[in-house]
Amino acid sequence: SPFKVYLIAETNKQIIAIGGLRLTPDITISEYQNLDILIIPGGWGTRKESKNKILLDWISGQFTDDKLIASVCTGSSLLGKAGLLDGRDATTHWRAFDFLKESAPKSRILTNVRFTLTEPIFTSAGVSAGIDLALRIVSHFFGTSVGQATASQMEYPYPNSDRR
Repeated sequence: SPFKVYLIAETNKQIIAIGGLRLTPDITISEYQNLDILIIPGGWGTRKESKNKILLDWISGQFTDDKLIASVCTGSSLLGKAGLLDGRDATTHWRAFDFLKESAPKSRILTNVRFTLTEPIFTSAGVSAGIDLALRIVSHFFGTSVGQATASQMEYPYPNSDRR
């Protein structure tokens, strides 16, 4: 893989996700390395984390023009709370549009797309839209042919557009 993937969290304590999935962070936000891409996941935990000033300040501090920041599902609400979506297009899962509007009142919230691609911040709707976005990120860094080959390997259709 051309990517090194790290799970970064506020602490190194194990995280238990919905359904009992256990996630163990590789590094903490205080010891992270220089990242080229930061992907903020979504899920029910974003509601609690949208009030976490330490995390939101860290996310905000990651913003530079040479780093791609992406979100899946309600992860966009954390980007909004961190002030990174002001004046930008954004989307989220259809059940969380109100949460995103509350979190990112200065954003243009698009309800009819699977993802937004406004560099350097990309957002996606739900889980499958996050896969679409991930394939577009691969294409962003390595070209469309690599993105299409990745989709083919997964037996997944390559996303031709950001429309539903």
